Amino acid sequence: MKFKSDSELATVAAKVGDIFLFNGADDAKTALLCDGCEIKKYAPGEHIPETDAAKLGVVIKGSLIVTPLSNEIREDASHAILRIIPEGGIFGAASIFSGGDTSPLTHLTARQSSKVVLFSRRLVEDIVRKNPDAAVRYIEFLSGRVKYLNRKIDVFTAGSAKSRLAFYISEVAGGGDGAEIKVTLASLAAALDIGRASLYRALDALVADGAIERFGRTIRVKDASALLRSAK
Repeated sequence: MKFKSDSELATVAAKVGDIFLFNGADDAKTALLCDGCEIKKYAPGEHIPETDAAKLGVVIKGSLIVTPLSNEIREDASHAILRIIPEGGIFGAASIFSGGDTSPLTHLTARQSSKVVLFSRRLVEDIVRKNPDAAVRYIEFLSGRVKYLNRKIDVFTAGSAKSRLAFYISEVAGGGDGAEIKVTLASLAAALDIGRASLYRALDALVADGAIERFGRTIRVKDASALLRSAK
């Protein structure tokens, strides 16, 4: 049985009802009870299998770390983190419709004890066929992602070391004031494709701006608004 009680169903529906597929919690309940929907739990550090990562996923508890395929999650934080998917975050919106190529582009790993709702491609297709508004919201979501990725390309190809660093911290920290990331300077320089000297100067500049604080390998967002301004 997928849900132990109606209250558990209502709780999960409330968490996924705001994503583009649904028009609120009541709309989400029907999909949650379908065969193409399942709920998976992952232990801290557990890798999300390719079969799960290929579906449309919504994180309803915990968070996931996204890393390049060439990287593994290490305790010394020497891996390169692309971003963190927080509670309420989504993955697989584009890759679920990638055609015959289901090869993953990244690794997904549970950052802590996490729970994810997974929707199969068949179920997603059924939802958008029956609900044109859901299809429009899906397109709007993907359009927003394209604009965001274009901005990311601009920053990482033409931006300064400071703007690259600010953009990266904003993305990976995944939160407002007080959000933190733990990373080595070597992996950070590699992720940003900049030299150590440029990285040190960029870090010092963001600290001087009051945007971040540093404690060893930990970078804490002190002023999220200031950090976003530096990322432009």
